[in-house]
Amino acid sequence: MTNENLDQAVDAITKALKDLALGKGVSSPFIEFIAEYGENNNGKGLVWRGDGYTKQLVYKENPDRFFSSETIDLNRGNAFSINGINVVSETELGSTVTKSSLREVGRLKGLIVDGSVSINQYLFYNATADRLGIGTDEPNAALSVAEDGVEVVIGATDGIKGKIGTYGSNDLDIVTDSTTRITVEAGGNIRLGNKNFGPIRVTVQGKLAVGVNSMDERAGLHVAGAIKFNDKLHQYASGIPTDGQYEKGDIIWNTDPRPKGCVGWVCIANGNPGRWCPFGEIKDQQ
Repeated sequence: MTNENLDQAVDAITKALKDLALGKGVSSPFIEFIAEYGENNNGKGLVWRGDGYTKQLVYKENPDRFFSSETIDLNRGNAFSINGINVVSETELGSTVTKSSLREVGRLKGLIVDGSVSINQYLFYNATADRLGIGTDEPNAALSVAEDGVEVVIGATDGIKGKIGTYGSNDLDIVTDSTTRITVEAGGNIRLGNKNFGPIRVTVQGKLAVGVNSMDERAGLHVAGAIKFNDKLHQYASGIPTDGQYEKGDIIWNTDPRPKGCVGWVCIANGNPGRWCPFGEIKDQQ
């Protein structure tokens, strides 16, 4: 073969390769990887060698996928999409992304959750019971806060009354300035004030009833039973007591006052039952 013929052959091969790369005069404009003679295309693709480690964009099987050894960097404003629907862009997840196993997120401006929620195994929302528990995954009210074995509950009773208290047999303290001001004991007794901080003032803007279901509106204070006033006992009876410890100055008010009788009896000496004298003569109306 002459040099002229060799040059022509090289030119022809070069042109054919250029046409092939440009998709001219060939049956397909694509780079094709054809599996022949029982082979498969697993591991076939584009490979870059000679510049550090080998870079790859190749086809893999089981499952079928494309593997890239390098980061795929899209131009700003573009997105990855599936079936024409954006899945992830520079700033957003697509609306069709409904499931994930996220373990960490940045700052959220808003969050809507349908269903139960668990945060750090400490805050629990039970969507079935529609209850929120802090420190407990089994809240016993609309809101339950559990700490050191004590559960404080906030909710409603019978759909008509609000409720706040403890679920178990625990006292409930109402606190200000880190100091207990009111204690409701587990058995129902109530203490006002704190013995470690001196006496407090209790103001009632209205009327007060003690042991009374139906208060007499004429009275500012309605008490069912004896009272102790200025350390002196005041009781009601039809006569002087026959037993019991009494102190000088205690008074029995007569529940059956009659003309020529007395308003009541006063204890003049300590004892059981003590010494008593009548007071307040009741005269006939003139």
